[in-house]
Amino acid sequence: MEELKIVKNFMNDREFSNYVNTMFYKRNYQRFKIDDVRLSDKNDENDNDIIVYKDNVKYTVQTYLNGKIGDKEIKETQEDMLKEKVSQGIIVTNLKVPRFIKNKASKINIIVLDQEEFKKGVYS
Repeated sequence: MEELKIVKNFMNDREFSNYVNTMFYKRNYQRFKIDDVRLSDKNDENDNDIIVYKDNVKYTVQTYLNGKIGDKEIKETQEDMLKEKVSQGIIVTNLKVPRFIKNKASKINIIVLDQEEFKKGVYS
């Protein structure tokens, strides 16, 4: 729970993206790239943050620090899936996401990892 508090109150977008990257690394995903376009001061457009692989499956990962997840974020992830030519997407936020949003995303092969994931602790 302490990690969740640190994420919410003290991290910026770049630190959160790195934190999420560590989360995937500790779960035996291989990082392919981190896209810093979104993380620059000049561009706050949410673009692909991370590309990861696990069991020969490529995922595009979107991170949303303190960001609510809804139709817009699902659509952005779906667009990145098309751009990267992948069939799987992952959205990561440190906030709670309603079950109906998770279900909607899962119907188009997008996994939503929310506050529950961070309660487990990445560094534990």
